Amino acid sequence: MGFFDSFLKAFKVANKPKQSERNRNSTRQTPKRPTKSSIKTSIEVTRESFNDNHFEIDPILTKKLSNGVLPGEVLLINWISGKTENATFPRYYERTYGITPKKSLKKLIKDGYVSEASPVESLGSFKVPELKEVLKAKEVKVSGKKADLITRIAENFSDSEVKALVGDNLTLKITEKGRKTLEEYYYIVPAHRNDSKDGAYNVPNAIRHVNKLDYKPGNGDISWALFQQAYMDHAEKRDYGLMRNVILNKAIQLEREKKYETALFHYIRVFIFDTSGLQNSRYLENPKYTMIPQPMGRSVKGLTEKLEIDEVGLREHFDYTWSRVRRELEFHYLTEYECFRCLMLSMANDQEEIEDLLLNTYQRLTNELSEAEFRKKYGLSFPIDLDDEKYGR
Repeated sequence: MGFFDSFLKAFKVANKPKQSERNRNSTRQTPKRPTKSSIKTSIEVTRESFNDNHFEIDPILTKKLSNGVLPGEVLLINWISGKTENATFPRYYERTYGITPKKSLKKLIKDGYVSEASPVESLGSFKVPELKEVLKAKEVKVSGKKADLITRIAENFSDSEVKALVGDNLTLKITEKGRKTLEEYYYIVPAHRNDSKDGAYNVPNAIRHVNKLDYKPGNGDISWALFQQAYMDHAEKRDYGLMRNVILNKAIQLEREKKYETALFHYIRVFIFDTSGLQNSRYLENPKYTMIPQPMGRSVKGLTEKLEIDEVGLREHFDYTWSRVRRELEFHYLTEYECFRCLMLSMANDQEEIEDLLLNTYQRLTNELSEAEFRKKYGLSFPIDLDDEKYGR
């Protein structure tokens, strides 16, 4: 029996809900019959099984924390709040953190980290329109936020009425023991949410970093320290592409922390890296293929508007950044003036002019230096033009 059917039968409301509403809400208790298109072939199942079971888990994620909980289970305590035991779990629990979420959830419930919520607390899983329909049945005010609607239901319906309303859809909540665990390992959830995706800042590295300290650093301090270390490691190898990614993650963190002036500096740094032509290997990129600086142009534009910086002010920011960044780079296609002009074109989203500018600087390079001269001067391989006849095009 569906949500509204159960509710209306319990309170004998004369007006029946529309058929579409009954069908829509009945999905709370009645699983959909699989269609022919949703049934996977044995090959697809085998392929998925292979992909799900052949991935590397960082060893530190398989080690229990001091309270006997795995790092992935700390995430699960936080994630499961407000959901039911039958929730669909994200694949990262198995693929990244190496836990079977259903099995871990049973353990967390048994050990008292998570418990079943009350019927009133479980109303949080209902949608606002559903809660309003419940209140309408008793002609109770239906305006306000979701929390207001739940409060009115608790005030105007008996415990048995609310229990009948919720049915088998009781949600889970974090216990005091669970909250203490989240407080103790306060850095795990933020490291998962703000994973930099480049291997610098993530849950395993956050755990390793905190384990080395005898104090509790802030989450921003943890990520920044990891970014700094990653940047130094990449700089030592002259992996400019990886250096660029770390700088971008710094800019994103600073913007998230509303440190807009410093974020602007780092976004401009990324832009200068992007237009240099340098990457991780020891050859120069051909601007015809991969140098696309518009994304950073949009980021710079957004911050200049937020900071109310005009073109003159932006030029001052750029000149300062160029003087700092240019020393990090062995080579750059553009002069300082050309790079600033390219930045302005990127902010205006003028793709055609950007391409002309970059290709002209490439042409200038090939006219001024031979491959041997370039390699001798910069220690880099000459940029390859795949459209050139000598490369078989």
